[in-house]
Amino acid sequence: MKFELDEPRVLFCGSRRWPWPRTVEAVLDRLATRHGDRLVVIEGAATGADQAAHQWCERRGLSDDRHRCHPVDWRAERRARPKDWRMAGPDRNTRMLLQDRPQLIVAFHDHFVLASGGTSDMALRGLLREVPVWLTPGENPLVGRWLTLDLFPQQRSDRVRRELDAADAA
Repeated sequence: MKFELDEPRVLFCGSRRWPWPRTVEAVLDRLATRHGDRLVVIEGAATGADQAAHQWCERRGLSDDRHRCHPVDWRAERRARPKDWRMAGPDRNTRMLLQDRPQLIVAFHDHFVLASGGTSDMALRGLLREVPVWLTPGENPLVGRWLTLDLFPQQRSDRVRRELDAADAA
């Protein structure tokens, strides 16, 4: 798949245990070289791959309009909704997708599972909204694959599609 980003809004997500921050930085460096001051970086302020993207943005002094950071206050979520506080992650993923409108998602995960997990959830939500998703599974930023919707379990895709449709309607 080859495409151009007419509005370079790129969402970075990945494993909270991502061991290669330089891989995330290398991808960001390439995008910055190509798109310059037009690049907008979107990330969820988690540890691991998100943190590498966050720190890259901070070191380069990206303003809030170019560095879109979406942290979750997990303690507050546990207090506010003790039975379903874990939905704060998928809710954040929906917010990043619908509010910041990425044109590309770059996911970093060395043990990516299609049936569960936060990175998988973000990838699926993006694909359901026709945002291309590139998965980098290891240290080399040039090695990876494009994810497609048909890879994900149908039942999960249907459930997440209903959640996105409800968020769109709200």
